[in-house]
Amino acid sequence: MHHSLSDLIIRIKNAQKLHLISIKVIKTGLALNFLFLLYKMGLIRSFFVLRNQREILVYLKYRNKKPLIFDITVVSKPSKRIYWSLSTLSIFYRKYSLSTMYILSTSKGLITSNDAILKDFVSGEVLCKIKF
Repeated sequence: MHHSLSDLIIRIKNAQKLHLISIKVIKTGLALNFLFLLYKMGLIRSFFVLRNQREILVYLKYRNKKPLIFDITVVSKPSKRIYWSLSTLSIFYRKYSLSTMYILSTSKGLITSNDAILKDFVSGEVLCKIKF
């Protein structure tokens, strides 16, 4: 399950280094939820599920010819899962809230670290770290 998310994150990272307009990624439920979250945050332009294929077309977003996502890295891996409590999340929120956000897998689905702390008061598995 996390292999497809790691592949998606690496494809986004590499595509933005090359200033590509769009990329294709493998369609999974986790990928759709992850892309929807990036879209809601305004970090990608849009994404579409391609017909008769198991792929998603993702349109990346740039401002002044620079990607909106400065860096995106996988935190939790299949071999080593990383879980953070609400207190750990709040420590990272106070330090990096203006420049860094984490995507968490929680009982309420995929949410950002900001939403986990300020709205939902939940903790969970840290999937990735996004610097913008």
